[in-house]
Amino acid sequence: MKLGGADHGAQYFTVKDPLFSTQVTEWMNAKVIAPWGGKIVTLDRSTIRALESTTQRFVGVPAMTAPAKYLASSLNVHTQHTVVGLKRINNLWRINTKEQGPFDLAFEYLICAIPSVQARALIGPYSESLDTSCKDVVMLPCWTLIAYFKKPLDLDFDGAFVEGSPFSWIARDNTKPGRSSYETWVAQASNTWSQEYIDFNQYEIEPILLKAFKDLTDQDCDLYQSHLWRYAKLETPSELTYVYDENIKVGLCGDWLKNSTVEGAWLSGYRMAQFLSSKT
Repeated sequence: MKLGGADHGAQYFTVKDPLFSTQVTEWMNAKVIAPWGGKIVTLDRSTIRALESTTQRFVGVPAMTAPAKYLASSLNVHTQHTVVGLKRINNLWRINTKEQGPFDLAFEYLICAIPSVQARALIGPYSESLDTSCKDVVMLPCWTLIAYFKKPLDLDFDGAFVEGSPFSWIARDNTKPGRSSYETWVAQASNTWSQEYIDFNQYEIEPILLKAFKDLTDQDCDLYQSHLWRYAKLETPSELTYVYDENIKVGLCGDWLKNSTVEGAWLSGYRMAQFLSSKT
């Protein structure tokens, strides 16, 4: 059984802000996103209710990473570099990576678009204000199950907001544009449930996730994977959008500074970039 990929993180995104709407139009024209017209319902144990909504949902094509790759296509991006240390020398930032050691270049400005816990570990020792911004944020986890099947499931929906289960969302991933034809479902546990089981490893959590999926669908998975998103959702939406320390020329942005949506992450980065453009 040859498997395709699956959207085990962000499932789709919607549009509210006019600025983001302009960006979405550009992505549409570049064919890196497409509308997802899947049938969405609410599911409470065996009770299925149609979701009365006119919300337009979009997905990246062929994966949710496509818009980010499009935005980075003209940039000099270094991947597979895990930043493990920073040094401030002569008012410039030097970066040390796990894979390559010290980076050759030095930088006047430093922007971190990573979860607050990780940003605090790197930047906290250099900035009391940024340390406080990171410390005050609570990020919630999400256990995710990716389930593969040899045959399509006989379920009359493509996505469901779930009640009365460890899962809060399940979706037939292969109904999204540009995906593999293999029957693939993504099931994401609620943040509250995931927090309760955050210390479980994959071998401990997978039997629980598989049982919860079977309880909902009456189906056993042919193959499966699991993943823990440790910093999946901002507990309380913020109006900060980004934060910046002029003394050390460091800015922080990301979905944890707005809200935990694709639109929130984009707006945070956009506002951060606008601010930097005004200074350089």
